[in-house]
Amino acid sequence: MPQAETVSTLAPYLSGPGAAVLCLLLVLFGLYLIVAKHFVPLVAAMGKRHLDQIDLLIANQRAESNAITKTLASIDRRLARLEGLTDSGAIVSNSGALSPDRST
Repeated sequence: MPQAETVSTLAPYLSGPGAAVLCLLLVLFGLYLIVAKHFVPLVAAMGKRHLDQIDLLIANQRAESNAITKTLASIDRRLARLEGLTDSGAIVSNSGALSPDRST
């Protein structure tokens, strides 16, 4: 009979709030394991991929910026050569007028 007395004394604890707390702790521990093993590495991989994409965009932007700078420098040299030709009197179109980019 001592065994029956132990079960009957433990029954309120196994079916009451203590059991609910133990179940809650087990569920929370399971959720923690899932998050720690699956979601944290997933988020870290997504963050690394995002930062790699940003680095690639910055590298592309720098290359485009260098190409635009070279193109603008080439246009500036050609414009300076044309202005040199027109300002030297080789082409006289409207001698009293200023060019549109020179206001005064």
